Amino acid sequence: MYKTLAAIILFTALLITGSYFMLEKGEPLADAVLRLHVIANSDEPADQILKLAVKDAVVQKMSNEFRETADAREAKMLAVKNIPEIKKTAESIINAEGYDYPVEIYVGEYEFPTKSYGNIIFPQGEYQAVRVVIGEGKGKNWWCVLFPPLCLMSSSEEGLSMSSPEEAQISFKCLELLPKGVKLGSNGSEE
Repeated sequence: MYKTLAAIILFTALLITGSYFMLEKGEPLADAVLRLHVIANSDEPADQILKLAVKDAVVQKMSNEFRETADAREAKMLAVKNIPEIKKTAESIINAEGYDYPVEIYVGEYEFPTKSYGNIIFPQGEYQAVRVVIGEGKGKNWWCVLFPPLCLMSSSEEGLSMSSPEEAQISFKCLELLPKGVKLGSNGSEE
């Protein structure tokens, strides 16, 4: 119960801070985040469990790296620099679990479906992401937001997502918390 409450408080703080800076800068959501996309070898239960173990290790590794990171652009550059370390981390988990699957790490722009994380909905579109492909990469995948660190909020199969975006309710409560008189920039986009 306390872990859930702490996660909600941390998530809310990140949301308020992130929303303020993203809106203030007029930066589109797709340019303000770095996502993580882990693709399992197959849909077999063992491969799905392995996928989550790899995800946990990569999130832990990158959360340490991103501690001093200021924005998504810097996070992407750091991820590119750390591709060998991310690969080594994933391989060590795969080998420790008794598998010999190859693993490939990519950092680039990828298409994502609409995904909800609590009350935040990320619309379908192209996002910068770290993609980890295990083995044949034909299994169910797992994604989250690596920067800002929303992946840290959950280790479940669904991450912070709900079973469908329709379950989410968009709330602008964070805007109500901004001091009166603060003007938010607009870039003219509908994101």
